[in-house]
Amino acid sequence: MMKRISKLFVAFGVLLASFVGISNTFADMDGMDTVMTISPPKQRIVLTPGEDFEGSISVSSSSTAKNGLKYSVTVGAFSLVTDEDGNVDYNDVDVDTVTSYNQIMEWIELKKDKGEVEIGGMDTIPFTIHVPENAPAGGQYATIIVQNDTGIDNAGGQGVSIESQVRFASNIFAEVTGETEEKGTIIENNIPSFLLSNQLSATSLVKNDGNVHTDAEYTLQVWPLFSDEEIYTNEEEPETSMVMPGTERYHAKTVTTPSFGIFRVTQTVKIFGETSVVEKTVIICPLWLLFLILFVIIGLIIWIFAKVKKNNKRKSRREE
Repeated sequence: MMKRISKLFVAFGVLLASFVGISNTFADMDGMDTVMTISPPKQRIVLTPGEDFEGSISVSSSSTAKNGLKYSVTVGAFSLVTDEDGNVDYNDVDVDTVTSYNQIMEWIELKKDKGEVEIGGMDTIPFTIHVPENAPAGGQYATIIVQNDTGIDNAGGQGVSIESQVRFASNIFAEVTGETEEKGTIIENNIPSFLLSNQLSATSLVKNDGNVHTDAEYTLQVWPLFSDEEIYTNEEEPETSMVMPGTERYHAKTVTTPSFGIFRVTQTVKIFGETSVVEKTVIICPLWLLFLILFVIIGLIIWIFAKVKKNNKRKSRREE
């Protein structure tokens, strides 16, 4: 049972430190109340063939921890996971599968492979990237993996007792200068026409056909049908999401609108030099209002039929 729990925390730790770049913090589950933070969670760098790049990450321990930290450091791959349907899962990262975009793993020299951090302290892990003269232009990706070894007790060489092992990764997104290919395709850009709730979701699907990562950009604007006063806009600060080479990425943006009404909605999607703009008139009608409208329409139809039938009867009597 403990082994299963340990494996679950390993997977969860790597996921938290993955592509989305959220804070890499871990609290030990073995009763030692040790907290580890890795910074930065991701780095975007530019590399030049034939030149070295000097970088570093830091490992910190919380001041509220009861014990210091012991850790080890390795270099892993950065590959996105494909789900059962063949879609790329941007919420998961494979640090073991090596592709042509992970050659940088062989170029990274860690200045240390293990270390310790005192309570409330910080330790720096420097590294050098030795870029070959013949390095291919485009994207190269790797992870510097820091494993919390605090729960490992060597017991004087008599055996190894593992309480918990959790790994976190600082992701490296590198662009090697040269003849890069920047090409993208906007596959879908969708806005619904009719909604039963006031949660308006605009979606899109883009593909990076090039050999280097990029940020796709998404702008959403919502107005009442007969007014220029915007209900929502992120035009000044569009949302972005990184798209890796040779992959597709789905994006959804949801905003809250008035409970019912007719609105003008525009979504603009950009990737590299491609731009897609979709404008739609969106009707938002809650279910209760829809039933009320249907009830009124049905009632009106029944009243008209009754009125016509009554008039026909009067006409028939007159003719008699």
